[in-house]
Amino acid sequence: MVTAKETRQTAAESAKWSFSADGGPLSIDDFLETYRKHGIFYEGKEQWLKGVSKVTWDNFFLVCTEELDDISQRAAKMLVNYCLEIVEDVASRIRGPVTVAKISDAMKREFDEQYDNRVYQFQWAMRHEAVRDAITIAVMNRWGK
Repeated sequence: MVTAKETRQTAAESAKWSFSADGGPLSIDDFLETYRKHGIFYEGKEQWLKGVSKVTWDNFFLVCTEELDDISQRAAKMLVNYCLEIVEDVASRIRGPVTVAKISDAMKREFDEQYDNRVYQFQWAMRHEAVRDAITIAVMNRWGK
């Protein structure tokens, strides 16, 4: 269940992102709903996520497990927001115009196969189909033109 606080917080964060394949406006919730309808998400109780409202580097593996078979729609939304924060952080350090290619190159340079490396966590989350598609579309809509 998404709380009102989570909705307000992520609404402001997601305002600059579009998850529509045609570049038009589409919220993360509407995007992920299409995946839920196809049975992509875990729909049971998530006791391990009790009290978690945002993914951080230190709770990442609590939300994004190795098997990816217990990623709920709520967890996917938190992961997408976390990954977009990572992309924005990397993009903020790029000199000159930001492009998808420059972001990709910068992330390759920052990658370190360590559990506490945010770019490593980003790559880990990208193994989930819905998360990968959401991030790819959002980044292309923002910087791919």
